[in-house]
Amino acid sequence: MKLMNFHSLAELIQPQVKQMSGREATINTLVVTIKQFSDTLSNTKSPDASRVLKDARISLSSGIVDVTIRTPRTKFSTIIRELSEVWSDLSEFPHIFPLSSSIKLILPGEDYALFRGKLEHLREATTHANVAKLTLNLSPHAEMTPGIASYITELLFRNGVNILDAFLGYGDVIMVVDDRDGPLAYDVLQGEIHGSTKWRGGNHEPSR
Repeated sequence: MKLMNFHSLAELIQPQVKQMSGREATINTLVVTIKQFSDTLSNTKSPDASRVLKDARISLSSGIVDVTIRTPRTKFSTIIRELSEVWSDLSEFPHIFPLSSSIKLILPGEDYALFRGKLEHLREATTHANVAKLTLNLSPHAEMTPGIASYITELLFRNGVNILDAFLGYGDVIMVVDDRDGPLAYDVLQGEIHGSTKWRGGNHEPSR
């Protein structure tokens, strides 16, 4: 499992998951689930993931747009080149994630307005507007902690936060959540960073 391409596996099992559950599951949801299962297969004793978050830094951005461009991998470079023509006008460099059969863009709403013209000819482009982005910068020690990604996603799940997209790197964890869940997710993770026990029971009900 440690050598497997999680995105490819997720795309392979997505039709079976829909058939068995009767519900649509996104590729990123399946990737997170596969990663959680993979971590349980390790026989190596892992350090307590909750303790290594104390040196992390977290930021929350609202008014974010989550864009998915479904396209063959052979067209990735062309699309990125088209989008790069407006990069100098953006407020910040967008998060760009090339996946197995799509490109994911995470960027502020005002910057998406500049990109929109470049995306009009891409009929397979879909957007989720008015979402929030959580960026968690991990310490070097946390980066090497087995199970850290699963711990974070499970922690938010227990506290009622629905993760729409998650991108798990060695140094950064970027998560997209519903805009109204953003403050709750921030408070939950901030509590772990500062060692608070308030959120660990998973009993907090998010306000709606």
